[in-house]
Amino acid sequence: MTRVTVQAGFGYRVTSNTIYWTDITEFADLVSGISITPGASDEVSDIQAATASLTLDNSDGRFTAGLGTSPYSPNVVKNCPLRILVTATAKNFITNPTFDVDDTDWEYGSVDPASVVGDATHVQAGAYAALITWSTSGTGGIYQTIVYGLTIGQRYTASGYVWVPASGQPVRLQINDGLATGTASSTTGAFQRITVTWTATSASHAVQITTTASPPAAGKTVWLDSVQVEEGTSATTFDSAGAVVSGRHYGMVNEWPTRWKGLYATATITATDTFKWLTRQPALQPMLVEEILQLGPISYYTLAEPADSTTVGDLSGQVTTTLSITQAGAGGTLAFAGSTGPAGTGQSCPTFTPASASAGKYLTADLGGQFQIDSGATYIVVEAWFQTSTTDRVICSLKSTTGDYQITFALDSATGHLAITSVSPSTGSATVVFSTASLADGAWHQLVYNENGLNIYIDGVSYGPLSVASMHDLRLLAVGSSFGTRLWNGALSHVAVYTLQHSSTIGADAAAHYAAGSTGFTGETADVRVPRLASYVNFDYVNIYGTTFDPVASQGEGGSTALDAMKEIEATESGRLFAERDEYAIAFQSRDLRYNPTSAFSLVYADLETDDVGFEDDDQKIVNTVIASRPGGATQRFVDDASRAKFGPYQPPDLNLLKTTDLKVSDAANWMISRYADPPPELREISIDAYSMPMATYQALLAANISTTFTVTGLPAQALSSTATCTVEGYVETIRQSSHLLAFHCSRAYTDSVWVLDDPTYSVLGSTTRLAY
Repeated sequence: MTRVTVQAGFGYRVTSNTIYWTDITEFADLVSGISITPGASDEVSDIQAATASLTLDNSDGRFTAGLGTSPYSPNVVKNCPLRILVTATAKNFITNPTFDVDDTDWEYGSVDPASVVGDATHVQAGAYAALITWSTSGTGGIYQTIVYGLTIGQRYTASGYVWVPASGQPVRLQINDGLATGTASSTTGAFQRITVTWTATSASHAVQITTTASPPAAGKTVWLDSVQVEEGTSATTFDSAGAVVSGRHYGMVNEWPTRWKGLYATATITATDTFKWLTRQPALQPMLVEEILQLGPISYYTLAEPADSTTVGDLSGQVTTTLSITQAGAGGTLAFAGSTGPAGTGQSCPTFTPASASAGKYLTADLGGQFQIDSGATYIVVEAWFQTSTTDRVICSLKSTTGDYQITFALDSATGHLAITSVSPSTGSATVVFSTASLADGAWHQLVYNENGLNIYIDGVSYGPLSVASMHDLRLLAVGSSFGTRLWNGALSHVAVYTLQHSSTIGADAAAHYAAGSTGFTGETADVRVPRLASYVNFDYVNIYGTTFDPVASQGEGGSTALDAMKEIEATESGRLFAERDEYAIAFQSRDLRYNPTSAFSLVYADLETDDVGFEDDDQKIVNTVIASRPGGATQRFVDDASRAKFGPYQPPDLNLLKTTDLKVSDAANWMISRYADPPPELREISIDAYSMPMATYQALLAANISTTFTVTGLPAQALSSTATCTVEGYVETIRQSSHLLAFHCSRAYTDSVWVLDDPTYSVLGSTTRLAY
């Protein structure tokens, strides 16, 4: 019987860091089967969100949304997390039975032991055992691993070898916090095998070790090794091979429909991977805005309002007060959208044009009582962007309602250096001038004031230490003035105020925004950019595979969703981007991951589902003419004359790549043409019933994912050769009761071969002399 586990995360979101999974395997219809469709049809197609489809027995209404009698009520809801796992094992269901691999398969249970480490002092098999030191509360803690793929109603036996020191505390195995409890150990100073036998009530169970005491004395330990779970009512010879548990799908249920055949109710559900979550996110704002919002400012004004605005809105979500225009003296103007903001944002900002230093318009806001409290209880950080050619003017100022405390950020009248003036009852008024370059030079600059670190940052560079009075009771904010004096003459944007309630590094983190505002992070490599974009929508897990990543151009202006922006990087890098099938994460593969790949496993043609095997040789992938460009760069045309002469022109839509040099654009276009000017015949569809294969092959097939390379041998005489090497681009997976069909979508692996000096395979003139980029 296929060892499959289906679990739902009722009451959680697919992006939750921790999910308590409910096993629903017993309700899954494995006769009709489970269908999963990850990846793409070929290497030139876009990878879409993967879906899993299965039918659940809903006889008791447990999967009926809104039904109060469901044991899962009220959490049978749209977008409920769902995961599907398959276990492949010859005997032992434990995935790490000898503790020789440092991984996360073993974990603390509901109560933590004092510590667990790998240790070689007492070992029953392999190189290490788990040395557990018990805590002095409860029974000393629980150390456990989860086994998957069990058959409900089947009897199983868990066993493990334990070494309890003299005068040590006896230990025992148990299942699921007491579902079944084994006999306690009775030997000290030597390994003893202990066991527990139980009947599986779901497809997954926790196998646990704990003590028999409550509580153990301090310092009590045990060595645990050679753990096994097997079918039957007794422990047999230990099998160190262990199980492979392969996550086949991780996503969210789209709907919970109930259908009837007579009175028999079913729920046929589909679950889409985490790309769905990303596609529903709104378009990104400029990267500087996203970076500032990530730090959780207590107030944040972009000042990017349109020309007809009269007030400035707060984006922090913490303050409801807007910045309002305030008049000092008579005359002067404040023109919204009158200037172009920092280059990396693509936004406009207001132009402040006073009649004099004391006559004109500026902006003010009341930041509220909570900020007033926080400004005295914790440290503040202020960030502001400014542009001027005039000295002795104020960027912004904060003060208490009484005026007893005030801090003002300005440009020194004599030098144009940054000057900070602080006022407090204990110190009076004091001004500190920093040895910056003149900032009244007409260029955009960033200021970050870091009260906690007693320093400032100008354009990301730290200056200090400060000698500024501590502030209390701050509440009022003025932008472009010190509340009516030294009125700003120039442009201001992106004024943010933070408190240190959440992080003590906000000052340095805010200073790092300089690259966002000035260049939109131009020049950072693709493996840095993709996680950055994901973080803007609180998607914190991106797995990077490969090593070759180019610098990429700015995406600072935003305007597209995070997923679309990441796909721009994917296309620029000739990489692959997809949702992981076994966890809440995105995978980003570099192009070099496919260079001259090594075959992961081999299949014999006679073992395949032969109705779906065939060589293809058509023109669907031909590319012999490319027009490519980059932001701010040249538009270039690349041609393979021999291919055009033979087939005529094959030109895809123009490429606009986020490269940082014209040479990199040339490299990318030539790489495309060298691979597809005349694509050779290839195997594109290969199907195999993985469950019928030997265990080692089955486990290798389960490990196959996008970009895995494998070999097919023993091809018929009509084939170009008896062997073909293929790269997985996607697949259709069907899991049934005693069948696991994998229908791979493949490309020719040698499409990604690159030149290696004097190599018999990769240095063949006119064939495999392609240079990588």
